Amino acid sequence: MTQPISAQTVMPTAAELSNRPAIGGEGAQASDIGKRFEQMLWTEMLSYAGLDKAFAQDGGQAAETFSRYVVESIAADLAESHPMGLGEAVDRSVAARQSTQQDDVA
Repeated sequence: MTQPISAQTVMPTAAELSNRPAIGGEGAQASDIGKRFEQMLWTEMLSYAGLDKAFAQDGGQAAETFSRYVVESIAADLAESHPMGLGEAVDRSVAARQSTQQDDVA
């Protein structure tokens, strides 16, 4: 039987936050992937909640297209100001995979 995911398993500890990858190089790539993942997750949650339909109400096809951009912009702001911690988990996973690939090459 699998264990449920809790906030403690996904949220980084203070020690993990201090060991964050430096800006530039592979660390920046992993950090960018984590940020984009959280932005995508926020976008999907906001769309599922009906925010894009609320913005496009009675506006036709152009309003539907524009509302998607508005939701993505809101999601980018939320991912930056209120991270869920899942981006950190993605960053660790990407960094581990990159280090494994480098070890295989060397």
